[in-house]
Amino acid sequence: MIDVHPARPDEYARVGALTIAAYSTLPVDHLWGGYAEEILDTATRARHAEILVAVTDDGSIAGAVTYVGDRSSSWSEWTEPGEVQFRLLAVDAQLRARGAGTALVRACIERATAARRPVLIHTTAWMDTAQRMYSRLGFTRRPDRDVSYEVWNAEPTPDLPSAWVGQPFLAYSWGHSA
Repeated sequence: MIDVHPARPDEYARVGALTIAAYSTLPVDHLWGGYAEEILDTATRARHAEILVAVTDDGSIAGAVTYVGDRSSSWSEWTEPGEVQFRLLAVDAQLRARGAGTALVRACIERATAARRPVLIHTTAWMDTAQRMYSRLGFTRRPDRDVSYEVWNAEPTPDLPSAWVGQPFLAYSWGHSA
């Protein structure tokens, strides 16, 4: 069984390390442009968003996600008024297929439902496992809300891996009436 709760300060280091490890398994580098340092600074992130952890029966942190319920948060990206989002969904590679990712997304949906707000998230072409889970959980693919390369890279990043050139961030929504 998986339990989801807000991360405690003594869990922040594990959340950062787990997220970096999960993103490091992706087929294309996602940790460029100082993103790894931002991810590792979980304490600062927790001041601007809610960090949730999925914990197994034995107390191991199996996964984490950043729920952004406030559009004015520095962690809110490409949302419109009234929308919430989540970011940095990550599951420990050793603990995958136990329901941690699903439990974390459902916890985000529960928060959005309680606030009566729709969810808009963005993912990349290389996160196909996450995309399948989002579809299974009722998210709708929203190409109209994709963020083009020209928008997200308006101020070019010097260490951008070549695989990212021309790639959009892909949008999915839950709870939108559109």
